[in-house]
Amino acid sequence: MFDIETLGVDSNAVILSLACIYFDPDSNPTYKELKESAFFVKLNAKDQVERLGRKVDRDTVAWWAKQCDNVKIKSLKPSPNDVLPERAIGMLREWADSKNDKKCYVWARGNLDELLYRALEFQITGNRDDTVFAYNRWRDVRTAVDFLTGSNNGYCKVDHPEFNSEIDVTKHDPVDDCALDIMMMIYGVKK
Repeated sequence: MFDIETLGVDSNAVILSLACIYFDPDSNPTYKELKESAFFVKLNAKDQVERLGRKVDRDTVAWWAKQCDNVKIKSLKPSPNDVLPERAIGMLREWADSKNDKKCYVWARGNLDELLYRALEFQITGNRDDTVFAYNRWRDVRTAVDFLTGSNNGYCKVDHPEFNSEIDVTKHDPVDDCALDIMMMIYGVKK
């Protein structure tokens, strides 16, 4: 499962952070286990603007201003630990290679995350074939959840005794968003 947080919705937007969680759809993970196994990296936004010419959308910045402090600290607020895009891509590649599963699907909520990530990756590498996740491995969570549960909005109730989305999930935290999408796909309840 893959999720990013950004400063826009166009392919040249700044990417603030990204998260991935590897999961086996036939397993029975808890939400806590999923979160603990997550890969997360926060990218240097200023470098993306100044060196790479990536864009910041004013409406998206206004949207971020309305989000909770925890997600702003995690993804938006600059930190000395923020990494350059080249390093973030390298870290993601190392993490993906450690899973030793070159044929797994890469799930994301819609196609925006794939579009922005692949555009940044191409901008850095200059090679569309030098990608962490090939284009034909990407899948859409919204469609899967709707199809599997009968939902019509890409969300469903999760039937798991150790999970309460109202308490456990911080929306727009990319790790939480990944874990929630996995929980819906594995434990989604038919309406």
